[in-house]
Amino acid sequence: MKDTQFSALLASQLPGSLPEGVTLEGYKAGPGGFNRPDAQAVLKTGDKEFPVVIEVQNAGGTASLRETARQAKEYGSQSGNTPFVAGRFFGERARQVVKEEGVGLMDLAGNFYFKQGDTYVEKIVEKNPFSQKIVLKNLFSPVSSRITRVLLTDPNKTWLLGELSQEAKVSLGQTHKVIDRMVEEEFIGRNEDVKLTLKNTAALFEAWKKIYPTYQQQKFTFFSYRQGYMAILASVLENSGNRPFALSFFSGADLVAPFIRGITRVQFYVQQPADIEQWKKTLELQEIESGGNVELYVPYDEGVFYKKRMISSPAVGNVPVVSNIQLYMDLFTNPGRGVEQAEHLRGLKLKL
Repeated sequence: MKDTQFSALLASQLPGSLPEGVTLEGYKAGPGGFNRPDAQAVLKTGDKEFPVVIEVQNAGGTASLRETARQAKEYGSQSGNTPFVAGRFFGERARQVVKEEGVGLMDLAGNFYFKQGDTYVEKIVEKNPFSQKIVLKNLFSPVSSRITRVLLTDPNKTWLLGELSQEAKVSLGQTHKVIDRMVEEEFIGRNEDVKLTLKNTAALFEAWKKIYPTYQQQKFTFFSYRQGYMAILASVLENSGNRPFALSFFSGADLVAPFIRGITRVQFYVQQPADIEQWKKTLELQEIESGGNVELYVPYDEGVFYKKRMISSPAVGNVPVVSNIQLYMDLFTNPGRGVEQAEHLRGLKLKL
C-alpha cells in the first residue's frame, strides 16, 4: 500500500521543487496498485511537452528504489509516457540507480534528472534538507561495523550467515538484521545457496567512510624524552609486555605504504583505558595537551584490532599494525596530510 498522505504532499509540493524552466502541470494522483501508476502529469521544458507517469518511493533502500524505477518504466512502456520516480530526497547512490534504469527522477529537495532525445535537464542537491536521521547510521553502529570490516578485508570471499557472525564476533540475530539491510542497499547479494557476497565493494566502503568520523575514540597525548621516532618505537616494543597494541595512523602507514616524510609521532591503539597508565609509566611519558611525540588511542570498538599483522622494520624488527582497512579510516579522518596518505595507501593496498 502506498502512503496516501505522502502522495498528497508530493502533489502539492513537487511542482514548486523543479529546476528553473521546467514545469509540471496537470498532476493527477492515481490509486496506485496493480497496473496503475501512482501519478500522471505533463512535464514542460522550453517549447516541449512530455506526458509522464510517476511512481512514488518514500522508504527503503536502493534495491526497492530499483524495483520502483522498473515499475515506472513498465508503466511508461504500456502508455507511451515518460517514466519518473518521485520521493522526498534521493542521495547520490539513489540517483545513480535511477540513471542506470533509464528513468527520470524528481524529489522535494530539488533533485531532478530527465533525459529524452536531445532534451537533458539535471539538478543535484547534495544535502538532505529535511534533517532526518542518517539512514545508514544503525548499519554502521560500532558493533555492526565489525561486519563491514570483515567483508571489506576479504571482499572476494563468500559467506554463510553463521560463518560471518562468528568471524565478526557479532550475534547471529544482529548479523541477520545488518545483512538484510545491506541486501536492501545493494551492498551484498545472496546466491541460490544463500551464500553472501559483496555486490558493490566501493559503495559499502564509501558509505562506511561517511559514518566513521562519528565514532568516539579516546586520544591521549604524551611527550617522550627519548631522541627520535625509531628510538621511541623500539622502546614501545621492548616495554609492551603482554599488553596488546597496534600501530595506526601515520606510524602504521610509514611501515605499510610510506608517503609522508619526517614522521615524528608514534601512534598506536591500546586495548582498554586501564592500559594508558601502565604505558605512561613503563615508557616514562609526560602527559601534555599538544605537541607530543607519542599518541595512545583507546578504540571505539575491539573490531579495530581485527586482522592486525606483524610488519617487519629493518630498524626495530616486527611491529604490530592494524589492517589496511582500519589504517585507511584512521588516516582519512586525521588532520594535516591524512587524506593524502590515506589515498596513497588505498591505491597501493586496497584496490577499492
